[in-house]
Amino acid sequence: MYLSEQAVTETNKNRHSIFERYTGPSMRAIDYARLEALQRGDRTITVSDLLAGLSREEGTRADRVGSLKDNAFYIRWLSGQPALPIAGEGLGSMDDSIQTELEPDAKKALAFAVLEADRDREYYIDTDHLLRGILRFPNQADFALLKTELTLKTARLRSLRDREEFLPQENPSLKVVQYLIRKHLALWGPPILSLACYLYILIQSMEPQLFSVAH
Repeated sequence: MYLSEQAVTETNKNRHSIFERYTGPSMRAIDYARLEALQRGDRTITVSDLLAGLSREEGTRADRVGSLKDNAFYIRWLSGQPALPIAGEGLGSMDDSIQTELEPDAKKALAFAVLEADRDREYYIDTDHLLRGILRFPNQADFALLKTELTLKTARLRSLRDREEFLPQENPSLKVVQYLIRKHLALWGPPILSLACYLYILIQSMEPQLFSVAH
């Protein structure tokens, strides 16, 4: 079963599963990462596999932000991947019966991708968020990207410009709106509550003086 198919199954069991936030291109990138591992006879998906998976499709946000297709050969070599993926082998060539797992750095990159999407106030986690998740901490794939002069700061700026030029294809739903409301309440609720308490205490302390002045 592809990771994207596993995500659908998980979503059906858990409405608030994080996988439902991934866009189609993001899930395909993760599936391609799994294919990278299987093609070299490994059952562990590395952070370099994730980067290679992001480099498979042309025209994604990650591709536009990081010029991944143009630098594919160089990036694969620097991140320790085979020079080029096996020609003609796509997602349909994967053996569904083989179980795979993510290495710790790959899990960390996916976790940081969630934070990057939250930083953008975006519900959906797109390929550029996965790319920026890789850039959030030192790892072999991060090293390869830095060699192409792509930093986290640069990637964030390019992501912003890319979203202005290429609007998200995913349509907001009620679930998306509810999620964003929860995020903003969590962000602004405590400081607003603290300010309201401070103003209340300030007004209460000034009431005797205002009463004396009035009389």
